Amino acid sequence: MPAPDFGALEQRLLLAGTAPAVASRMREELEDHYADLVDAGCAEGQSAESARHAAAALLGDLELLVQVAGGRPELKSWAWRWPRLASTVYPVAFVLALPVVPIAAGVAHAPAIFRWAGCALAGALVTAAIFLGLQLAILFS
Repeated sequence: MPAPDFGALEQRLLLAGTAPAVASRMREELEDHYADLVDAGCAEGQSAESARHAAAALLGDLELLVQVAGGRPELKSWAWRWPRLASTVYPVAFVLALPVVPIAAGVAHAPAIFRWAGCALAGALVTAAIFLGLQLAILFS
């Protein structure tokens, strides 16, 4: 039996409004707990397959965890708890971040930008040399 899909569990928790940090922590804790249960089952002499079955049975229905977590307001993200505030803060934050993003991208990819600028400069110089040659050919012919 394959391990339960803890990534899908995290996505369902996020869709239920659980804060991203809480959903990630719950996924990590359940993965660790599942691995510990499988290891304990193997240490008791069970086969790997039966240990995985037993561990999944001991964890129970993960959908019940999503329902319980979705009903707990203290586990919700702040944007879920205060949607009007979030609908004001998010657009303002994105507008304020707009001038910063190109600068951050430029700093992060400076070598590529310098290579591109160097190639563009070389292309411009070659084009200018061709135009100069054409101009001189027209002038002296």
